[in-house]
Amino acid sequence: MLNIRGPLQWSLLGITVVSGVLAFLFARDGDSTETVQTTVPTTQVVATTTTIPYEPVFYTVQSGDSLFGIAEQYQVSMEEVMRINGITNPDKVYAGQVLELPAPTGFVPVMSSTTMQP
Repeated sequence: MLNIRGPLQWSLLGITVVSGVLAFLFARDGDSTETVQTTVPTTQVVATTTTIPYEPVFYTVQSGDSLFGIAEQYQVSMEEVMRINGITNPDKVYAGQVLELPAPTGFVPVMSSTTMQP
């Protein structure tokens, strides 16, 4: 049997017994077929982007240039350069050929709209 001494222990025992009885009673009430509908408010977030226009960049192939080297120099995709210019063989670029380069895929620095005093 439990060795309960003092008012605190008796209070804890009483709370435990009452909690157990209430839990039993509420569990029995839960057997009803009552349906509770819950509505959850939703919010819609519209994505916005800022488009920065850029002027097309053209590059005139120099003697000794490779398509890979040009793409690496301008930090663009070689496949994209090939697609834009209708190139099917990356080894077939010639000195004097003018290539259109795609928009840069990385960070594009944009000039600030404020000026600093000297």
